[in-house]
Order: sequence, then C-alpha cells, then structure tokens
Amino acid sequence: MIGISSLLPAMLGVGLFVFMGAFSLMALLRYSDVAEWSSFLSQPYLWRLIRFSLWQALLSSLLSLVIAVPVASCLFHRSFWGRSFLLQLFSVSMVVPSIVAILGIVVVYGRTGWLAQISGIEFPLYGLTGILLAHVFFNMPLAVRLLLQAYALIPTGQWRQAYQLGFDRWSAFRFIEWRYLRKALPGAFVLIFMLCFSSFAVVLSLGGGPKSSTLEVAIYQALRFDFDLNKASFLALLQVLICTVIALLVYKLAPVNHQDSSLLAQSRFPIRDSYGAKALDVIAFLCVLVFVLPPFIAIFDPMFSTQFLQTLGSLRLWQAVLVSLKIAFPAAFISLLLGLSFSMLARYCMGRGKLDIWSIKLEQLGNLILMVPGLVIATGLFLWLRDLGLSFSSSYWIVVWINAVMALPFVLRCMMPCFYQQERRFRHLYSSLGVQAWSRCKIEWPLVRSSVAQAFAFALLLSLGDMGVIALFGSQSMVSLPLYLFQLIGAYRLEEGACVAVVLILLCLGLYVLFSRIVGGKWHAQG
Repeated sequence: MIGISSLLPAMLGVGLFVFMGAFSLMALLRYSDVAEWSSFLSQPYLWRLIRFSLWQALLSSLLSLVIAVPVASCLFHRSFWGRSFLLQLFSVSMVVPSIVAILGIVVVYGRTGWLAQISGIEFPLYGLTGILLAHVFFNMPLAVRLLLQAYALIPTGQWRQAYQLGFDRWSAFRFIEWRYLRKALPGAFVLIFMLCFSSFAVVLSLGGGPKSSTLEVAIYQALRFDFDLNKASFLALLQVLICTVIALLVYKLAPVNHQDSSLLAQSRFPIRDSYGAKALDVIAFLCVLVFVLPPFIAIFDPMFSTQFLQTLGSLRLWQAVLVSLKIAFPAAFISLLLGLSFSMLARYCMGRGKLDIWSIKLEQLGNLILMVPGLVIATGLFLWLRDLGLSFSSSYWIVVWINAVMALPFVLRCMMPCFYQQERRFRHLYSSLGVQAWSRCKIEWPLVRSSVAQAFAFALLLSLGDMGVIALFGSQSMVSLPLYLFQLIGAYRLEEGACVAVVLILLCLGLYVLFSRIVGGKWHAQG
C-alpha cells in the first residue's frame, strides 16, 4: 500500500495544476464586465460561430470514428508487412505540428496540388471541406489507437470460443468486438470533439474566411487584434460551457469500460475469413492511404530541391529551432510530472470505497484543459503575473506552462491505463509484502517504461508543433519553428516554408524515435 506521505508530491502537482488554472481565470475575469455579456448574445455573428463550431466538430468526430472502426479491426485481425510502421506513423500523425500537416494537405489537395495536376479536378480545400480533411488526418489515427486499446481488453477466452464456434468476421464483430468498442467510442468521441471544437491552426489556415470561423479563432482575434478581454473571457466561458454540457451528456450515456487486470498478452485465434471481410479491409486500408500518407509524402518532397540546402544555411531557421527546443523540453518534462501526479493519486483512490469516485474525477480534471482555450488561460496567467509586478519576460514560462498543460490529456491517456493495470494486478501483493513508494517504482518501471516514454514523446512533439500560444506571445526574440513557418507562408515564401516544414517534421520524427528507444526500450510497445 502506498503511504499518504509518499503521495505528497503527487498532491502538490495536482494542486499546482488547479491553482494555476483557477488564478489565471480569476485574473481574466477581473478585467471583464459581466454586465455587457448579455449584449454579445444578441449578435447574429456569435450564433453563426457557435453553429459552425458545433457542426464542424461533430462532423469531424463522426468521420474520424466511422473510418477508425474498420481500420482498427483490420489492424487487429491482419498481420501484414508494414503494420508496425503504420502504427508508428499513426502515433506521429496524431501529434505532427498542425502547420506542417496543413502545408502537406495544401500541396496535395490545393488548387495547384497533386490531385488537381493528376485528375484536373479542383478540390474545394478552403472552408468546411478542408477543415474536415485536416481534422480526419489528425484524429482518425488517434481514434484507431484508442480503439486498439479497447481490443486489448477482450479476454483471450472469447477469441478461443469464437474460433471453436467458427465465427466469421461479422459474427465476431457483432457478438464480441462491438461490446468493447461501444464502451470506448463515447470517450474517443468526446476527446476528438473537444480537440476539433477548440481547433485553432487548422481553422485559421483552412477556414477561408469569416463564414468558416470558430469560437477559438474569435477568441484569438479578440485578444490579438482588439485586446478585448471582456469579449475573450465571455467567449471562453461559453466554449467551456458548451464542451462541458456535451461531455456530460455523452458520459452519462456511456457504459463503464473496465480493464481486465489479468490480461498480460493475448493469444491470437484465427477467425473465419471471407471475401467480404477482405474487401472491407482493403477499403479501410485505402482510406489510410488517402487521408494519412499523401500529406506525409508531400511534406518530404522539398528535401530534394536546391532550396532546401539554401534554407539549411539560414540563421533564422536555427534560431527558431533553438527556441522550439527551449520551449518543448521543459514543457514535456512538466507535463510528464503532472501526468505522474494525476496517475499516482488516481490509482491510489481506485477501489478504496468512497475514494473510488475520485479516480474518475481526477482523470476528468486532467482532461478539463481541452475545454478551456489555451489562449485564454495564457492571457489570464500573463495578467496575473503582471499584477504581481513581473515583467513581460515571464511570457516564456507562460508558453512553457500552457504547452505542458495542453499536452496533459495525451499524457494521461498514455499512462493511466497502464498504471491502473499494475495497481489491479499487484496491490494486494504489495500490501502483504510491505512494498511501498520507491520500491514499487523500481519493480514497476520495466512494465510502465514504454507508456512513460510514449507520454513524454507525445508531450514533446505537441510542444514543438504548438502555434496557438506562441502566436499570441511570440516576439522577435521568441520565434519558434511553427511560428516562423507561418510567417513564411503569410509572406508567400512557400518554397522556403516547405523546406522549414521538412526540418520541423524531421526534428519531430527524430526526437520521437530517440526517446521511444532510450526511455521506452528498444522493443517498446507497438500497439
């Protein structure tokens, strides 16, 4: 059993998270005039923003999940050359910098892109279509990874029985897989919906105008161009309210998803195949080839141009790389510490009578940051620090902290299932042997290291690719790679911007592989 004293660092980490969030929102509300909020509700533009934000988030979430279900089934049942590479590609595509992916999508589907050159068809990229395309690129791989975790919960005995009864793929899906997928789908839907609802870089780049704007972009405009704190705080609270209501409705209808504590590894039993199942798997695989691979290929295309070598000699490029690394590493480390704090407290509360409900509450608290715009928290934090007499140099640590907390939901998603599983397996054994605190960490490290490595890598890549907070607080001395790329695109220096995108994605891929291998071990978990 873990002693209360050993939980003190975890309690301090969670307390710091709550304290910083509460004080930043309070500081923002101090500069707001609640009496004027009613006038905002009478503006038709606001309701158009709400309708479009809800519509694009709903469509993006449903499209991602509809494609992810057959893709996850294909990846679970089929063993083929390149499967491990595809899973790794899914991991990277979830956290690839938004501005880089957008550039790749423009190269493929833009007016003069590959699709137009090959087929002569002009794809309507800017507007709702482009937003959906980019959101599916980011969130379909995330949904696949979440659904594969649900497949991992299916006991081996059920597959053995399906094999003995001669189930085909449809029968196996209907009587076995769907029972577990329907428990995972609501959580995946809420996560993807909130990511799409609060999407910033995608809507800003591919929205195509005010008709395709969202609440998040409106908050950025209110802060960056008008510095209207009253309007920004109103829009932020409205966004939090909408996301909270939708999350509560979905979670109220969602069945509880329990992890099998005895599950160590699954034994595969072949399910009767058919031409129909093969055809569906081919269609699912083609969806992956259409939505995920072409933008990646387009991103790397400028590597073979002379402009790429000229770009590598740019001093501003390497200054931007240094700024990005100075932001990403502290942010990833802080995010990992926060994730460990939440995980340790949540698993201590798990299965302890009245404390059990707090394991769920803590996980929901960590995911709450998805409902609150990072731009608003950053502004509130800046105002709070300014009231304390701190200078504008604090903007660096504001960017680091916001990147850390925005990555926290992904960190928790990586670590919590693994930590819960170890607690269910070994709690009574630890208690009977008197194993506590650091002794537990030494014993469990080989079992959790791959999850910790994945969490740190995700936090690092998300911080490297952030363009929301740095766009608000960036200055001439603090220009990150994504911000530098956005500036090049805005100046119509597209060739140089494409080369910078290659540098950014190579940096992300290199760091992802490096930390997955160093921290997670050479044979880290693939699925």
